[in-house]
Amino acid sequence: MADALPWPSVLVPSSESWSPRGGTRSGGQTFAGNEQIVASPSARWKATLSIPCMRRDANLAMRRVIALGRTQTWFVGPRENTRAPWNVDFVGGRITYGNAAKRPDIYVGDQAATLAFRLSGAAALNATTIAIRRDRGGVLEPGMVFSLGGRLHTIVDLSGETGSPGGQGPKGTIVTATIRPWLRADYGDGTAIEFGQPLGTMRLAADDTGAMEQQLSQFSTVTLDLIEAF
Repeated sequence: MADALPWPSVLVPSSESWSPRGGTRSGGQTFAGNEQIVASPSARWKATLSIPCMRRDANLAMRRVIALGRTQTWFVGPRENTRAPWNVDFVGGRITYGNAAKRPDIYVGDQAATLAFRLSGAAALNATTIAIRRDRGGVLEPGMVFSLGGRLHTIVDLSGETGSPGGQGPKGTIVTATIRPWLRADYGDGTAIEFGQPLGTMRLAADDTGAMEQQLSQFSTVTLDLIEAF
């Protein structure tokens, strides 16, 4: 498998769908209609991105993605700007990468947009719970997506979190999170966790995805189906 490349910054989706699929297993229903369903470590992320290609640079970048095909993997993830556990300024507003970049004279030090979350203790392959240490950032909530070692995960349950949702989280707090999908590898104590711009390792789901039908031979909106790559 070719080394994963950064996703082209000019290919920004106008709509997107991200979800892990295949995370449960069942032996089927009994004659009485009962069914036992258990969680499985085999879930894989699937995504559908609709990407407007209205400029020359976007058209060329999309052509390259399609031409490289399924042999190439990419670091790409959902745009979590409105859902990440951002820092909060003195009046309670969320400090994202965008507004901090616009006003670096205001957002400095602990008021910076940078988030800092790490593993508190080692985490093993196929683990479904991890301990997260917050060094800088807001309160964590179920449903938040993060990346760890180039893999996407979703928080489904929490314990040990304090503070109100959307608020600033106490520095140094250690939170236990139940996650899906299961961990893809072993990770050491202190491994960085990315909430602001989570990225997974993905590839095109099929050879024929991403056909470019260009209006007036110039503009197009391309729909790409992606699947997690191993």
